[in-house]
Amino acid sequence: MPDTNAYDVAGPPDAPAIVFVHGMRVTRKMWKPQMERLADSYRLIALDLPGHGALSHIPFRLDTAVDTIAKVIDREARNARALVAGISLGGYVAMEFGARYREKAVGLVIVSATVEPRGWHTLPYHFFAAAMDELPERTLNWISRTFFQLVYPPDKAAPLVAPGFFMRGGSQGLREVFGKQFAPRLALYPGPVLLLNGALDLGFRMHERKFLAAAQHGCVEIIPRAFHIANIDQPEAFSNAVRRFAESLPW
Repeated sequence: MPDTNAYDVAGPPDAPAIVFVHGMRVTRKMWKPQMERLADSYRLIALDLPGHGALSHIPFRLDTAVDTIAKVIDREARNARALVAGISLGGYVAMEFGARYREKAVGLVIVSATVEPRGWHTLPYHFFAAAMDELPERTLNWISRTFFQLVYPPDKAAPLVAPGFFMRGGSQGLREVFGKQFAPRLALYPGPVLLLNGALDLGFRMHERKFLAAAQHGCVEIIPRAFHIANIDQPEAFSNAVRRFAESLPW
């Protein structure tokens, strides 16, 4: 059974379910803006990935992450099916979930993850993963906290900063996706796919057209004035995009 302390729920229990999957080193709390805006119509589930938050004691493995989502959907989602929305690391996990558990995914929202994590452009992230393994976590946490507090006003920074950061789990997550190709995994999913990117997140839009071509039933939407963490940068526009996509699905 899934650990009920490792996910949050909001919205009517019998409503269509949306599962939110967070990015590297942060937690399920990053989805607070969407949990507040979409709970009127949907059963919302924001979960922690292995290596992060309440599951920080479990090493991050792609297999374990995907199975964690499946177990939560079985427990909390109507008819054991949900729209799965993942950002950054969570976007790659969502693609893998769609490939392995097609029957459980009504649709996929892939956010800030339309670049293959292999090749020359991943070199900075290899250094980042090494730093997260070797440097003191207290120092790394201070850097992340300071960065988000400089970039965002307090209300936007809080969902990222307040729960703390999980650097070792983030490093494990990076190493699990390095060298893999995810467009072929996305191609195995037969349902509707929304590729949802911040207009200014150019690095993670590098292979946007490739991922769109791979999706059997895909579309792209760009959030203006948003960077990598688009759901925090422009929470209203992001939530509206997810709502429109959810309304189009064959629940």
